[in-house]
Amino acid sequence: MLHFKNSVAPAQLRNFLHRRTPSKNAVLILAAIVIGIGSALAAIALNTALEFLTTLRHTHSNHWWIFILPAVGCAGGVFISRNILKESGGHGVGEVIAKVGLKQGILRPISIISALLTSLITIASGGSAGPESPVVVSGASMGSNLSRLLKMSGQSRMTLIGCGAAGSISAIFNAPVTGMIFAVEIILGEWTPYHLIPIAISSVVATQTSRTLEGNVIPFSETFPQMSIADLGASVLLAVLAALVSVFFVRAIRQVGSSCSNYTNVPWIKAAAGGLSVGLIGIFFPLALGEGYPSIKMAIHGSLPTGLGIVALMLLTRILTTSLTLGSGALGGIFAPCLVIGSLFGTFFYRAISYLIPPQWLSHEGSYAVLGMAGIVSGVMQAPLTSVFLVLEITNGYQAVMHIMIVTFLASMLTHAFEPSSFYFKDLVEKGQLLRPKTDAKILSDIDPESLVHQQLTRVCPQMPVRDFIQMLTNTTQTHIPIIDSETNKFIGIVDVASARSSILDPESQQNNIGEIAIDKNAPITEEGMGAAEILEIMNRSGKNTLPYMKDDNFVGFITKEDILSAYRGEMKSYGASDNLF
Repeated sequence: MLHFKNSVAPAQLRNFLHRRTPSKNAVLILAAIVIGIGSALAAIALNTALEFLTTLRHTHSNHWWIFILPAVGCAGGVFISRNILKESGGHGVGEVIAKVGLKQGILRPISIISALLTSLITIASGGSAGPESPVVVSGASMGSNLSRLLKMSGQSRMTLIGCGAAGSISAIFNAPVTGMIFAVEIILGEWTPYHLIPIAISSVVATQTSRTLEGNVIPFSETFPQMSIADLGASVLLAVLAALVSVFFVRAIRQVGSSCSNYTNVPWIKAAAGGLSVGLIGIFFPLALGEGYPSIKMAIHGSLPTGLGIVALMLLTRILTTSLTLGSGALGGIFAPCLVIGSLFGTFFYRAISYLIPPQWLSHEGSYAVLGMAGIVSGVMQAPLTSVFLVLEITNGYQAVMHIMIVTFLASMLTHAFEPSSFYFKDLVEKGQLLRPKTDAKILSDIDPESLVHQQLTRVCPQMPVRDFIQMLTNTTQTHIPIIDSETNKFIGIVDVASARSSILDPESQQNNIGEIAIDKNAPITEEGMGAAEILEIMNRSGKNTLPYMKDDNFVGFITKEDILSAYRGEMKSYGASDNLF
């Protein structure tokens, strides 16, 4: 029989067994499976509805009013989102990233259906946007709300949000690896086993659910010949040009947004104006409307209209319609437009370079459409791993894996030189809302300053004589004493005991009141709603390590730099302890 000398050993054994108990991990895995199935069903539902409504739009393409349809759809989607569903708008993925950083992953339950509905209206009416981002929002919201239902920790909530994002991308593209990498590279920004294992499971489950219901279909599969050394050199040039096209595309979207804001601040009116412009372009270039997958298939199969000029025109009109749609505030994603623009750019590049290099030295035109897709997706999103695996999985283009990787990493690096932040991150960076895991800003945002406030304090009135104040100090360990008006109960200032020592102990001041000789009325205050990072900045600027904390203009207590830094170290320790799932 084993005998323990004291209770320390049994306590350690209980802690060891608790850490190894699989129940919490099993719940997390089961939740990941549920979310994988749910996000796949959402993706299938959106795709099915989109195909039906797009076909319906095409059957009425000869009617005179068809050019008005994108304006109605774009405006309707925004109006429903903002005024009925009370959503904040945006392009989906950026909103999820912001919630992960600022709101501990809290997404509204209505987001499960709102993004699907509003983007369906936008795209089916002819708006040039993608269905991927709305499905990501839906899946991420499933993860967030399921974690809250199960009362999971914030770390588990982030994991399930990643599961929803991964499942959505996996199901809509039939690309399980892409879904997993997208979730950790773009959404969470953190590569840990705690995230990766459930996310991988959710991604596989979503893909299998989609394949069971819709079949194992690779969206843009084609058999291409092997690419040569000449193709490798051409890939480098293509990457450079793809970076320039990516910069032009992103800035075009922002320029449209800026121009619309100069005329009106009403969201649905801006979307209507952008949609009307899209509809007018669609009269002459119908392929520039909608999600654009038919154009990708034509480019991959090498069946786009012959001639260099027509492809250039198709490329420019697609950039224009997407910029008008997304820049005006209409709802939808950037994934599909990037793929369409990339395929058209790749085809244009192949036909242009064929005038300089004998065509027999180069691979098939469709191979360059694939390279163009990799370059534009990587340039706009600046997420090279997601871009590589996305293009490989949706085209089955593994014979060109080296060329795709070169284009992807070069395009991402060169675009970054002009646009330091990706399409998803730029607005968040400008608003200070991009908080990535394990960065100082993110860790400080997770700290609740109000929980650190010292409220049980000795308080005095400004009329207290100095000699009584000195007597009071013998009964307290406080280094800072709040001065509160006895009549109005309002905060007046602070006595910093260390700084005011000479004034307090001066024999000539013994007959004075403490409010006359030692009170600091100019100390900065902190208020409810301020974050830990903001409070630290105030402390650094003022040179004071203890500040008053106010709530509704009433004094609550003191908050100290030491307590904030201690909480910071605690958060750092908890991050390290939660990296492993098992």
